[in-house]
Amino acid sequence: MASRQLTKNERRRRKRRRRRIINIILLLIIVVLIAAIVVATAASKLLNKVGRDELDSSANLYQNQVEGYTNILLLGVDTRDMSDVENSRTDAIMIASINNSTDEITLTSIYRDTYLQMGDTTTYDKITHAHYYGSTEMSIASINRAMDLDIDQYVMMNFKGVADAIDEMGGITVNVKDYEIEELNKYTVETAKIIGRKNYGLATKAGKQTLDGCQAVSYGRIRKGVGDDYARTGRMRIVFKKVLAKSKKMGPTKLYKVAAAILPEMKTNLSNREMLDLALKLQKLSVNSSKGFPYNKTAGMINGVSYVQATDLAADVTTFHQKVLGQSNYTPSSTVQEISSQVSASSSY
Repeated sequence: MASRQLTKNERRRRKRRRRRIINIILLLIIVVLIAAIVVATAASKLLNKVGRDELDSSANLYQNQVEGYTNILLLGVDTRDMSDVENSRTDAIMIASINNSTDEITLTSIYRDTYLQMGDTTTYDKITHAHYYGSTEMSIASINRAMDLDIDQYVMMNFKGVADAIDEMGGITVNVKDYEIEELNKYTVETAKIIGRKNYGLATKAGKQTLDGCQAVSYGRIRKGVGDDYARTGRMRIVFKKVLAKSKKMGPTKLYKVAAAILPEMKTNLSNREMLDLALKLQKLSVNSSKGFPYNKTAGMINGVSYVQATDLAADVTTFHQKVLGQSNYTPSSTVQEISSQVSASSSY
């Protein structure tokens, strides 16, 4: 009986995975492109195309003050239409921690399946589900409580803009291996269906070739039969570096068109001025400045569902505050310790 249940769960996970087009590196692509675009064009008019959505002022975000840093939450939602993000899940979750003295930024990505408390409820679930349960406010509250943070600003985007932007750039050149072709084409077809794209390319041979938006997104998704998550991460980094390098060589006219593809697929409570400031700071971002959280983790089953589980959440939060936020004397709050204990108690490694 148990084995049949696991098989059903595996099938459900594979089905959900087809919608997980946004991933950490692709979200990073969008953020860095926005920085390059805004700085290169000073396109204030384009920023007005971004959707504005203030947080509910009555919501308790459970902020814990962090001196000397500004933390902004970056979210990628699993929806094609930014006008309707209610009940969507966040397939990419990233914290941009800005040193207010140096303007240096560290990006920390939270694995979407991380087992955490949902806001101030008694429910523990994947952090990706917090947005489904309680919109952006619950996503922020859940992370603030679990990590002793003070987040009250966010930028949200969907995956359609990634493909559109890469198409506006004229695609990217990638050296596709012969053993990658089958999976690349499979994911390209899936990606095209989800974003409503009818025209897209398929790889017919190995070697250096120009990938369009659908293909570039799909190249970063390849895993099954073509290496594990480490190999997939390597392909994601290839896509990121190609996009970043190409964006830096583009003139204002081309960058303006790329921006026009990206910005309508965004929503934020940042003002135009704040977005311009963030864009300037993001110019200092390096490819290697992104880390995954929790740092020490395992995959485990809870009630027949697979989660990413921190082996010691309190210890990881301590490391985060020490290394990312420069707080050498940091001690986890009682809330963090309680959540950490609950995660450990629920774990089945």
